[in-house]
Amino acid sequence: MAIIGRHTDNKGRSTGERIAAVQRSGRPATDDENTAATRLLDAMLDAAADHAVTLDTFDWVADLPGACLDAIRHQSR
Repeated sequence: MAIIGRHTDNKGRSTGERIAAVQRSGRPATDDENTAATRLLDAMLDAAADHAVTLDTFDWVADLPGACLDAIRHQSR
């Protein structure tokens, strides 16, 4: 089971929910990968908060949840 995460978007979805919703081809992400990606996303949003940037801000320019999951899945190959 994936973790909830510490941040939410403007629709009330947690970082863990956003990671779990990422759709990629190939095998499904494991719970460990989802958890690691959620922790990475939370850490990145912690750093971004110093600049008043939120998950919703990133949604305008990039798929940050997807990028975090891709990075974790690539690392675990």
